Amino acid sequence: MSSERQINANRINGAKSHGAITPEGKLASSRNSLVHGLLSEAIIFDGESAERFNSRHDALIAEFQPETPTECGLVETMVVCRWRLMRVWILENSAVCHEIRKQAEANALENMPTQAALAYRTLSDQSRWLDVFNRYEARFDRQLSRAIQRFKRGPCQPKKEKVIFPNEPNSEPEAV
Repeated sequence: MSSERQINANRINGAKSHGAITPEGKLASSRNSLVHGLLSEAIIFDGESAERFNSRHDALIAEFQPETPTECGLVETMVVCRWRLMRVWILENSAVCHEIRKQAEANALENMPTQAALAYRTLSDQSRWLDVFNRYEARFDRQLSRAIQRFKRGPCQPKKEKVIFPNEPNSEPEAV
């Protein structure tokens, strides 16, 4: 159990922290959940580079310089979509290379483009892997494009208050 002295010291130290104050500090703080939190853990697979993910994140933050929570969310969507798009490309490449190796003996006399074509044919005809890769690639590319378009449209406009014109009936009775 903590002593009274330790409890008081904790209260004093806790009172000093008021969060980020400068725009740079707020921006860095807004990225904490992505870089160090649940989102980063959910996006990066074992064996993938957290440094590359964080580098991509930092590069897009520097490029777009989000100022609002909505803009930060759109940039995070861009980072995740780009990361997943790159993953699909790597997985497709790996699947084709694996299939080329599996067929190596049967197609040893064929040149590399022909071996690749035969591997693509096998993956598309027998396992439908290429259909899955193409569907995911199209999905992530669309999400990335939409996030960029939404960001470029500018900040979301707050809802405007309804303007009541003098000749419009008012729900509140006027005092006489």
